[in-house]
Amino acid sequence: MLLPTKHEILKNNELVIGAKIINLLSKKTSVNITDLFEETVKIDSISLNQFYDTLTFLWLADIVILEKFKVQLLKR
Repeated sequence: MLLPTKHEILKNNELVIGAKIINLLSKKTSVNITDLFEETVKIDSISLNQFYDTLTFLWLADIVILEKFKVQLLKR
């Protein structure tokens, strides 16, 4: 769930995972999706579903661009 509740582990929330993904993407210009997942799992053990849900949220919020299995931060 996107909005945290008092019964949820906060480090597994999509907003927190999204902040970590944005931090990883800010260091590189473009990253392969599988490489980004492997780097994210090194920081916190998350599931593949959580990772793709977070990427979908970041894409819908116009924070990242997804093209040809590459993810990059949207420059504004």
